[in-house]
Amino acid sequence: MNERLSDKKLLEITARTINRIQFRGNYLSAEPVYRLLIRRFPNDVSYRNNLTVSFLMANRVDLAEEALKETLKLWPNDRVALAHLGFVLKTQHNRLEEAVEAFQKALDGDTGPATEPRFYYHLGDSLLLLGRFKDAHEVHKRGAAQGHFLSPAQRSLYNVNRLKSHPWWNVEDTPYMRLARALEKSWKEILKEGEAARALYEKEKEGLKERGEWSQLDLFIRGREIPDRCKRAPVTCFIVKSEPAAAGCRRGQVKFSSMAAGTHVRPHVGPTNCRLRMHLGLTNTKDTYIRVDQETRQWQTGKVLIFDDSFEHEVWHNGTGTRLVLIVDVWHPDLTPAERRQLPAI
Repeated sequence: MNERLSDKKLLEITARTINRIQFRGNYLSAEPVYRLLIRRFPNDVSYRNNLTVSFLMANRVDLAEEALKETLKLWPNDRVALAHLGFVLKTQHNRLEEAVEAFQKALDGDTGPATEPRFYYHLGDSLLLLGRFKDAHEVHKRGAAQGHFLSPAQRSLYNVNRLKSHPWWNVEDTPYMRLARALEKSWKEILKEGEAARALYEKEKEGLKERGEWSQLDLFIRGREIPDRCKRAPVTCFIVKSEPAAAGCRRGQVKFSSMAAGTHVRPHVGPTNCRLRMHLGLTNTKDTYIRVDQETRQWQTGKVLIFDDSFEHEVWHNGTGTRLVLIVDVWHPDLTPAERRQLPAI
């Protein structure tokens, strides 16, 4: 019937349809709707860009690339399409120089429809990966000045802006003293559990390792226990479950982190300022270092460190043997009970 509908009625119906598709998460189902809109309004680039987003949300990067080629052939300077091209070049093909060029065109002058936090984030991250640290810092400053980042160093994208911001925290200044002391008291049992489950560790999947070997064993993700994992680490899980802000932190994880000597984890930031991250040193902590913002510290066996991983941080293992730590994320203490219940999981 669409050919007999007025433009107004067609837009009304398609807007509602796309809203329902997005709500259900069936993003590929939006393609025929956007194709219809592209035929009806061939001079409106927004429908082509929205089609690209739908393909990306459906994890069909191949289809997104085809749509981008069509769009940029017709609108070679469209900033939104250029920004998405930069994203695809960076995340799918590691063609960083080309990605930087596309992002820079999209964000030129810090104006226009592509000036979104995620594109400043990926431009800065591309520059970090290329070792262009000064250029990256300038992008981070621009993003912070635009209000896209909490600060040049604190570049998380899913935030509650009023929360107190410190790169490093003293355990005594948080409500988690009892949890920290319980972890420290039982560190030897926790170490045994972490080492006994070595066969279950998986390699780090986020591409943050510059060199070396880094693997992890998840116990809790997004506030939910992974089935059967706590059977392998009963002491660890008993302590974690004693603190609801840890076991129920839907914006965090609880996991063992194993790192071989010689490993370097590049500068990066976590996704949200709504959590704090506790590290319990377990073994081979000599000559292992973590920088959070401007301050570098060293792990100590049997001791807890606590920091805000929404700040830029970096890790070096310059020692010997395999460094093992337990990571326990907890809700930021400034969040209200209602916020902890209502914030979407990450």
